[in-house]
Amino acid sequence: MSADPRRSGAHRRTTEGLTAAGLGALLAAAGRRSPSDDRRARTRAMPVPFISAATLQELPEVTAQTTLAGAPPDDHPDRGTAGLIVHPRAPLPVLDAVAGTAFAQIRPAWHGTETWLPVIEQQPGWARVLLPSHPGTTGWLDVSRVTLAGSPYTIHLDFRAGELRLLRDSRAAGTWPATLGAAPGSVPAGRTFLLSCVRRAPRTAPVLLRLAVPINDRDPGLLTIHAGSAPLGEPGERSGIRVPDSAMSALQAVPPGCLVHIDTSPGEPSQLWPPDVN
Repeated sequence: MSADPRRSGAHRRTTEGLTAAGLGALLAAAGRRSPSDDRRARTRAMPVPFISAATLQELPEVTAQTTLAGAPPDDHPDRGTAGLIVHPRAPLPVLDAVAGTAFAQIRPAWHGTETWLPVIEQQPGWARVLLPSHPGTTGWLDVSRVTLAGSPYTIHLDFRAGELRLLRDSRAAGTWPATLGAAPGSVPAGRTFLLSCVRRAPRTAPVLLRLAVPINDRDPGLLTIHAGSAPLGEPGERSGIRVPDSAMSALQAVPPGCLVHIDTSPGEPSQLWPPDVN
C-alpha cells in the first residue's frame, strides 16, 4: 500500500486554466459575508510581509503531530465551507492574521501526498485555512502562491448515531454505519479534513483514509476511516472508524482537503451551516 500522490480529476478540472483574476473571484465567493466583508473586498490586498529563506527554514513545520504556538483557533467549528481547497506550490509561511506574523511553515507535500487544505475564510489576497497540526487550528496563506481547487464533498461523522454521511453539493450522496474504535472522548468534535488516501493500486477504492486528527488511544496515530473487512495494520486503525466496503467505494471520489465534520455531542445533531455566497 502506498499513498496516492495523484491529484484527483476534481482538482484538475477546477484548476485547469485558472487565472489570477479567476482565483480572486472564486475566493471572493467563499465564506460567510457581511457588509463589512464587501467593503473590504473593494480595498486592495494587504501587502505580504517579507520573510527571508533563512527565517522560513527556522519556522516549525506544519505536520499532523505538531502543536503550533500562535496558531489562531477555528472560530466556527460547526460551519461548512464553500468547498474551496488550496495547495501550496512551495514551502510557505503560515501567518496568524492577514499580513500578520508567521508562526509556521507548510510544505507542498507530506508522506508522498500533495498538501491540500480547506479554505474557511478569505480576504483580498489571503486565504484562511484549516491546519492539521491540532484540531481547530488555522492560519493565513498568501493566495498568489497557492493553487486553488474545489471539492463538492463533505464527510459528516456522527458518532452518536454511529454513521458516516457523504454529502455532494450539500445533498446526501450516501449514509453508512460507522464504528469508532477509539475510547469515548478521544476524538474532538468540530471540523477537520481529509489528509490523504492510501490505495493498493491507482484508480482503486481507498483502503484507508487519513484524517487530520491526531489521537492517542490504545493505538496512537492519525484517525483513519477504513473498511470493516480490512485487516488492522496501519498505526491508528484499531482506534479508527470502520465502515462497510460500499462506503469506501463511494469515498474514492473524495479528494484530499475535503472538509470532515465530526459530531460527538449528545442531544440534537449539529448542523453544517452552509456559507452565504453573494
